[in-house]
Amino acid sequence: MAALKKNIWLIFYILTLTATILFLSISYLKWKSTYLKFQATQENIVELMANTTHSLFDTQERLIDILGVSILEDEHHLYETQSIEKHSLSLLKNPDVVAFGVTTPEGEFIFASSHKDPKRVPNLITQPESRDSFLEALSSERMVFGRTYFYKTLQKWVMPIRKTVRDENGNPLFVMTTLLKITSTFDTLMNTIQHRQNLVVSVIRDTDLYQQYNSEGKDDYNKAYENPFSKEIMDRVYTIIYDIYRLTPQELKQDEPLISFEYKHDNGVRYLASLKYNKTYKLWIIVHTYVDTIIKGFLQSFILYLVLLISFEGVLFFLFRLIAHAEEKRRRDLIQQATHDQLTKLPNRSYLHQNIFNWIYKDAPAFSLFYLDMDHFKNINDSFGHQFGDYVLIEITHRLRTLTTSHSLIIRYGGDEFVLITHMHEHEEILSFATRLIDSLSQPYDVNELHFNIGVSIGVAIYPEHGESLDMILRASDIALYESKKVKNSVHIFANEMQEGFLKNVKIEQELRKAIKHHELSMVYQPQIDTQGSVYGVEALLRWDSPTLGHVPPNHFIPLAEASGLMPKIGRFIIETTCHEIKELHSILKHSFQLSINISMRQFMEPSFLEHLLETIEKTQMHRLSITLEVTENLFIEDMHYILPLLQHIRELGIQISMDDFGTGYSSLSMLRKLPIDELKIDKSFVDEIFEDEASAKMVQNIIAIGKNFGMHILAEGVETKEQQEILNAFGCDLFQGYYFSKPLPKDELLLFLKKQLFSSKI
Repeated sequence: MAALKKNIWLIFYILTLTATILFLSISYLKWKSTYLKFQATQENIVELMANTTHSLFDTQERLIDILGVSILEDEHHLYETQSIEKHSLSLLKNPDVVAFGVTTPEGEFIFASSHKDPKRVPNLITQPESRDSFLEALSSERMVFGRTYFYKTLQKWVMPIRKTVRDENGNPLFVMTTLLKITSTFDTLMNTIQHRQNLVVSVIRDTDLYQQYNSEGKDDYNKAYENPFSKEIMDRVYTIIYDIYRLTPQELKQDEPLISFEYKHDNGVRYLASLKYNKTYKLWIIVHTYVDTIIKGFLQSFILYLVLLISFEGVLFFLFRLIAHAEEKRRRDLIQQATHDQLTKLPNRSYLHQNIFNWIYKDAPAFSLFYLDMDHFKNINDSFGHQFGDYVLIEITHRLRTLTTSHSLIIRYGGDEFVLITHMHEHEEILSFATRLIDSLSQPYDVNELHFNIGVSIGVAIYPEHGESLDMILRASDIALYESKKVKNSVHIFANEMQEGFLKNVKIEQELRKAIKHHELSMVYQPQIDTQGSVYGVEALLRWDSPTLGHVPPNHFIPLAEASGLMPKIGRFIIETTCHEIKELHSILKHSFQLSINISMRQFMEPSFLEHLLETIEKTQMHRLSITLEVTENLFIEDMHYILPLLQHIRELGIQISMDDFGTGYSSLSMLRKLPIDELKIDKSFVDEIFEDEASAKMVQNIIAIGKNFGMHILAEGVETKEQQEILNAFGCDLFQGYYFSKPLPKDELLLFLKKQLFSSKI
């Protein structure tokens, strides 16, 4: 299904294939239907022709029999032609009868209606077209058909029927011959048949294969009647019938079945034929249809179906092209959103990592990477809100674009940090350009009649001199930036002597990777106390005791874990370990308390973060209401469109959100109002100075007042004396955490602490 969503044309091809298969199936069924319809029509006509001709000839035979008896009863019949003529008058009135004659058994005419002098009519035995049928009539008790031939006397094509009249001993006395009109006999019947123009009807004599009638004979009588039907074709027909029906010619003649088959004529024309035998008169009734005619009939429907298919495919293609264009535009928009900063429209960090291959490749030319960090920009956000800060960022972007060429790359790397990549690599050129950057970016920024003065610190690294990968170049420029931040509004190009601290960090990072693998990390928990002195909860804190480095403080290795990408893995360890250990304490004590877990910015931005958290909660059976996630203000300088819905969803799940170190970061009151925060934590730096610095005391009071106004509870960190606890309590602080109550404790020591607290509360 995912593949179908990714490629809309795959759906089009499937629908097209389906429609084509359906079209072919319908076309095939239509062909079969058309073919069977023609076959059924043929078979009906054959049946009709067979029945009609049989009835017609049977009637003619009866009439001749009656006439023969009449003539035989007249004692003058052999001597007076007038007597025979008198008896034949009723027969000659039949419009189908052309002529009537009576001959001796030797073929000499006694009477001929077409001649006054019968002696002048040629002897029937001597005529090739009449000889065979005449001799057959002499030997047959039934009426015999003669060959259809051209009768010169009348200048007409006629079909003779002959019947021998015998005496009591069976000896032939005379032979009667009636000449029938072909057109009258068969064409009248053909005129009653629909679509007769598509049919060829043949009546073929079995004895000599001459055609008694052919519906196309009127176009060329000689061709139709002068020559017999091809014996080779007839033998081929017998073979085809036997292959299909397993019927021999003898069985066809004996049983008179109606059958249909297809065969090819010597001229290459293919026919669909239907056939039936009349054994009474030894005639084959055959109806042919040109297969091309059937194909033409089918093509009328086929072309209609094809037009419908092409129309459907055309409309479908047009719709899918519209959808594809819309999808492509949406994809480009999504890529634009994912790889560009929505405020400044500059490429973002993701774009840099995805497209660095345009700068770093085999034998790539040298380039320089400028890492810019705006000095004192945070003060604008803190004092005037992010709206003013956004205006300043837009102006910074405009100035950077003015100073750089089209071949340079400007990246908004995050917050107030920018990265420039240029083709400059000479130190003097780099320093000259960096000086122009500092001069331009240090000019006042006018926003709504207010003037802001900020500076910029720049760290520069050169490829491939300072690294052959993006991470190495960024790290080198970051080290140089660190040197610039010490003096502010300055530039430093990375130098090897700056690496001492860097190498130390590399060593820590390497050992940290081993620590994860060798289970050197552990959790401790610092209790959080309410105003009544009871344990409200604990904050989970990470500890690392390295066999090589000894005890490494969190503020040394946590930033490195963030920068190196190890934080998500460490974060999963923290969530899984704390949920497991605290749930174990809940079960032992039969008492629940709150668990606060610090979530780093990098960890929070992981797509699988929430899924892993919920899986761990379910696996350990930890209650969601007992969990608080601590986030720092720095989190909210990232993508608020992603962060805010995620925080709201987490809160809807029953998990509380705490803002750690409030007052030291970027938060404004307007932003704080939008955030789903349950708890504010006062930073230890304010608590430390609460008695010595009046501003710190005021700040603490303001933080508590702000939190209360927004319905949040307040927790103070770093409470180390009773006096600090008392004044914070007086200010309205809800919860306290610090060495005055307890240092961070391993799980087993925490269990003893909690048991003591619970015992004291019961007393």
